[in-house]
Amino acid sequence: MDKRFFEKWNYPAPPESYLIEKANPEIIREIQNHGLRRLVRHCWENVPFYRSRWEKVGLHPEDIRGIEDIGKLPIVTKAELEKDLKDNPPFGTFQGSLPACRIQSSTGTTGMPKPFFQSKRDWDVIGNLWARRLNTQGITAGDPVQVSFTYALFIPGFTSTEGAMKLGAMVIPTGSGAVTNTERQVTLARDWGAKFLLMTPSFALYFADVAEKMGYDLKKDFQIKSLIHVGEPLPPTMRQRIEERWGCLSFDNWGSVETGAPTFECEHRNGLHIFEDAYYFEVIDPETGKSLPDGEEGILTVTTLFKELSPLVRYSIGDYTSIIPEPCSCGRSYRRMTNVRARIDDMVKVRGSAVYPMSAEQVVRKYKELGSEYRLVVDTINNQDVIKLQVEVMAESVSEELKEKIYNDLIVVLGIKTEVELLPFGTLAQEASAGGRIKFKRLLDLRNK
Repeated sequence: MDKRFFEKWNYPAPPESYLIEKANPEIIREIQNHGLRRLVRHCWENVPFYRSRWEKVGLHPEDIRGIEDIGKLPIVTKAELEKDLKDNPPFGTFQGSLPACRIQSSTGTTGMPKPFFQSKRDWDVIGNLWARRLNTQGITAGDPVQVSFTYALFIPGFTSTEGAMKLGAMVIPTGSGAVTNTERQVTLARDWGAKFLLMTPSFALYFADVAEKMGYDLKKDFQIKSLIHVGEPLPPTMRQRIEERWGCLSFDNWGSVETGAPTFECEHRNGLHIFEDAYYFEVIDPETGKSLPDGEEGILTVTTLFKELSPLVRYSIGDYTSIIPEPCSCGRSYRRMTNVRARIDDMVKVRGSAVYPMSAEQVVRKYKELGSEYRLVVDTINNQDVIKLQVEVMAESVSEELKEKIYNDLIVVLGIKTEVELLPFGTLAQEASAGGRIKFKRLLDLRNK
């Protein structure tokens, strides 16, 4: 391996990245060791948030010699970042002291929006990692790529565009439906020959709903090779629904504004590969905070080995997943994680039962009579918690038998009796601004209002 990987922050785009993707695991571990030592020293000198926490536990940079010592570093939670922002407005002390070229922010769907600084090098690296993702998922020079992520404080619109451009692809930057309405996006995808659609999974289904309402045949009137997603979970039932309707593959990528672009699905789509030269992933027990062995499910914890500004050191992001111990048949030496099953922030207690809104996904996607939009609504009526599924239907009328089937399926997956309310197509989409939203909140809790 070229010594540049150790001496510099070198996280190249394709084709240079092919060397590291299939490198010997010992080489990747040495890159991680070097990256962690450098990161800890950088945070000690430039990021007061981390230095103050490490000093409290008597930890110094010399104590961290490599990945084997990462457990000595305290875990950081979202609540700690939010407290730091509140105590040190407007940006907190976790950003670092170097010049920033831009600010991106979390959406605030699971708490207050959090700003994250990006240095020029941070931005370039994230763009390179996006290029690796997109290249693995089929995008090459000259391909028309329609980007329907929001161009705002939400990061994927900009970073996916950077990645596609690094590959020499032709970007069609429509943005969300708030900028280019969904009907116009459908027309552009058809008339301009988009081959790849980059969008959240829920927007892919809404996009399909609108296209079919406009009279188009998704498989005949478009040239889409694959759909590429990030920003929301992609459960198997949702992926199946997308692929059945579009007649092409659907790829998942996990990431966040905090992390950048840490994972991707390869051509086999059997787990999310981790860019292990740039990140170190752990899965921890939510009760004890201890690292779990590969194969056991827990809460994902992320360390960004490359970031100059807003670095993450053992950041508990709140997603349930596990590390896949077996190597992938694609030949890449990166470890993989399973697709996110749920988010700890999304869990809600209803009559003593823990309910994860994403669990309803498999029920909604089971029935072709149902549209793409749904949500769970929790309220208190006569001093008792009640929960209801609101879901759109494609037809003008549906049978009571269908409603009864949905009701029984929800009891199985949610473990609690759930009312079912079938709504005309477009009801929830209009209320939630489906074309312009960043993410769709699948839960509306009215108990505190």
